[in-house]
Amino acid sequence: MNKLLLRLLPLFFCCWMAVTVTAQKRFHDPVFQQVDSVLAVQYGSAVNVKGNQESLVLNLFKPADNDSMQKRPLVIFIHGGGFQNGSRSGGYGSRLCNRFAQLGYVVASIDYRLGIANKKTNADYADALYRAQQDGKAAVRFFRKYANEYGIDTAQIFITGSSAGAKTCLAMAYMRKEDVPATVDTTQWGSLEGNSGNLGYSSRVSGVMNAWGAMIDYRWIRFGDAPLFNVAGTADKTVPYDSSYEYHGFKYGPYILYQHCLQTGVATGWRPFYGAGHTLDNNAGKQDSAFTEMSAWLYTQLRYINPNGKKSDPTMRWAAEMKNFDSANLVDTYPKEAVLFTGSSYIRLWKNIREDVKYPAIIHRGYGGSNLTEMAYYVKRIVYPHQPAALFMYVGNDITGSEKDKTPIQVLELFKYVVKTIRDKYPELPIVWLQIAPSPKRWMVWNEVQEANRLIVEYCAGENHLYTVNSSARYLGKDGRPMENLFVEDRLHYNEKGYQIWGKEIKKLVHQLAAGRLPKN
Repeated sequence: MNKLLLRLLPLFFCCWMAVTVTAQKRFHDPVFQQVDSVLAVQYGSAVNVKGNQESLVLNLFKPADNDSMQKRPLVIFIHGGGFQNGSRSGGYGSRLCNRFAQLGYVVASIDYRLGIANKKTNADYADALYRAQQDGKAAVRFFRKYANEYGIDTAQIFITGSSAGAKTCLAMAYMRKEDVPATVDTTQWGSLEGNSGNLGYSSRVSGVMNAWGAMIDYRWIRFGDAPLFNVAGTADKTVPYDSSYEYHGFKYGPYILYQHCLQTGVATGWRPFYGAGHTLDNNAGKQDSAFTEMSAWLYTQLRYINPNGKKSDPTMRWAAEMKNFDSANLVDTYPKEAVLFTGSSYIRLWKNIREDVKYPAIIHRGYGGSNLTEMAYYVKRIVYPHQPAALFMYVGNDITGSEKDKTPIQVLELFKYVVKTIRDKYPELPIVWLQIAPSPKRWMVWNEVQEANRLIVEYCAGENHLYTVNSSARYLGKDGRPMENLFVEDRLHYNEKGYQIWGKEIKKLVHQLAAGRLPKN
């Protein structure tokens, strides 16, 4: 019997290991503990600011040799240092590269031509940026040229950088020939693609992760461009996180770029660190938190997860619904005490909303299946034509149990942007966030949904004229789970009884705000 047990134990252990490994998701979880590296690989050469030919080298990091995946996404990291200092072997970059490799990416940390002309004018910094982005493009081309050797999926090349390296990434992805600053001497430094090596291959990238970098002009980012994730400290005194000051011509920081992307329809994300300075104060804990958010965002951009890539387009998905709203605005009139309800399908499908909240003056503007990115894009078009007494909003499709789910922090930041956009025209309009509800279909992500709700409630509590309504308890049974008899067959949306309960929860606040009586936060 003991011998049989001894024979079975290894089999049991192998089965347990298989279950453990498959429970983790490549590119989402650190499935590789062993990382291999290849140091000082030359990817090109170019003439530097001193007139000398300079070799351009990189360090390569990849999952250990037992990796069976033949074509892997690539992340290229570009270090900071004000275009004057730093190297491919710096502490932050090395940690980031190792962590991405543990997730299953191939990662390269590159050196590029450093140096700024003695006067250090804005024009000199523009020249330094121009040279750096030429080198970065050469690195992208290098990996397309040698994709088979390094096991690269050439359709999935992403770039990230810190400070000056992030500025370089932004220029690589978004600066076109017509955007090149007029002061740059292209006769001396060559074309946008440069002469650093590997010509004949594309330098296009699939996404950018900007860590505390800024742009000379945010308008370089246009509809259809590569997705952009942004990280910064809001007390950064070196590079602006917003546009409150300028650093050698770089005026538009991560928060401005995030807003511009939302308005333009470019996929984006934003992780602020409130009160943190440049490089997040060189605090490893903050930088690790930034990496967690950044890598979660990058996961949603992979073509395995999002086959259409950046074609997931908020500008088109609800175009017909928006035209219907526009048409309704031309013929419908509302009294000054009208209340606007907007959001996703929970609002759209609420056919008896006026009866359920016992209030007839409702501007009903539900659409989708929509998410907060789409609300951010359309909010002006939905809200600005009206003069509502109050606005109620429910958007419940950002955390659904999908591989493309946003993190709770991303949900919060999108909500804050939507509120800001409304506040630009209606600074004192009462806005009510109807908290995301539990449902049988999405019960598996209820913890994440609750965290998003908690962050929004916490934010609203510190702001004037922002309110939340939590109806969750009314839909949970004695076992603590959603009651199936309150939902239609899809197990997601309310049936008539479910909507009646929601109406009872909301109606008092609807009447109160419509009458101009503001409750305390």
